[in-house]
Amino acid sequence: MGANPIRIAVLDMYEGVPNLGMRCIHNIIQDWSQTRGKATTITVYNTRGNAEIPDENFDIYISSGGPGSPIETAHEVWDIAFTKWLEKMFFQQKPVFLICHSFQLACRHFDLGTVCLRKSKQIGILPVHTLLEDDLFKELQETFYALESRSYQIIAPNDEKIGKMGAQILALEKMRPAIALERAIMAIKFSENMYGVQFHPEADLEELRIYFNEPSTKETVINEFSIEKWNRIMDHLDQNSPIINTHKHLIPNFLDKAIAG
Repeated sequence: MGANPIRIAVLDMYEGVPNLGMRCIHNIIQDWSQTRGKATTITVYNTRGNAEIPDENFDIYISSGGPGSPIETAHEVWDIAFTKWLEKMFFQQKPVFLICHSFQLACRHFDLGTVCLRKSKQIGILPVHTLLEDDLFKELQETFYALESRSYQIIAPNDEKIGKMGAQILALEKMRPAIALERAIMAIKFSENMYGVQFHPEADLEELRIYFNEPSTKETVINEFSIEKWNRIMDHLDQNSPIINTHKHLIPNFLDKAIAG
């Protein structure tokens, strides 16, 4: 990449909905740039709002999470543009990182498993269990913690499509011995350069503390789940929170791998 700044495209999938995700992604890139001594430029594309899609001239691509169904939009203009872009990125072997909603869309498009509603919404700081060693998980434990906020899941992996694509399932959701439900896929390596995760590795401890302490957020969590659920979330957001390590390493690991390649 020479002395030129590393050009990073960020696809905003929030459709104007207020969120922490985009701010956290920006902060991670900026911190990584300073830590590694690598100049970067960031260009944001309003993909769901205006069907904006980056061209192939960027060095790295990150596509955010977002609200709503990853199933019902398959015939919308922006969704068609996004999945065509995914195809192009896959065949050009571009470094792409897909977060939550973007990951669900990719799994649906490539038919790597069943994308469906969960029995109930998931939110919290929860364990992710890795299945394989990979550069993405460098400096992370075999089981690490991350923010989950999702109503959908990917289950029933399509082994034939996964094998034909050369993809690998990298992680599954938390173990639930007492619940007779299949564990969802939490991370896939679509190719040597394209990764996707079902959680939010961009989540920052201080940002989450502020967010979950906001009266409206607290009320929503308590009403949808319980006060016990809100307390459990806050217990995982103390100064020793396990998400600190996930935030510090996972996306930076992807960025390191992208520039090394």
